[in-house]
Amino acid sequence: MKLSIYGKGLVLTDAIKSYVESKIGRVEKFHEGIVKVDIYLTAKKFKSGENTKVDALAYLEGSTIKCSQQDADMYAAIDTISDILERQIRKKKEKAIHATQSRGKVTKFLNYTMENGVIGEENNIEETGEPNILQVLLPPKPMNVEEAILQLVAMDRTFYAFTNIRTGKMNVVYKRKDGNYGHIDS
Repeated sequence: MKLSIYGKGLVLTDAIKSYVESKIGRVEKFHEGIVKVDIYLTAKKFKSGENTKVDALAYLEGSTIKCSQQDADMYAAIDTISDILERQIRKKKEKAIHATQSRGKVTKFLNYTMENGVIGEENNIEETGEPNILQVLLPPKPMNVEEAILQLVAMDRTFYAFTNIRTGKMNVVYKRKDGNYGHIDS
């Protein structure tokens, strides 16, 4: 993680820089995808006293987190901004984990493949009560209906999926109970 510290209206001393590095550097352990963090320290003088503002911009892979904190004490503002940044980065990581886990449920259904007209179970995964995904690999060579029926008979199967040479779409031929053959054109 690259950390950049910028100051406006104040002199960036080594003590401030090391304090920012120690406080902001600890947020790196909460997310591996932090590319860069920019810290902007601003001090303004008012009649009522000095006021400091700390802004943080964290660049993560695919998103940006921005937070800001004002306080009379620069070190207190840095402490608060590190806590806010840590909380937001944790929240972003938990969202990403939740999205990955919920997306993982979609792909953990029964997965079937078809090679040379034979359907076989690829993964033996328990059913989750959700809809199944059917993955079909069609033969590479497009064929007409008569060739598909010949393949069906030669392989002694009940149905055969193929790419129709005439339409270029997926079709299915199947053996009916009465001994004839059916054709489904998509």
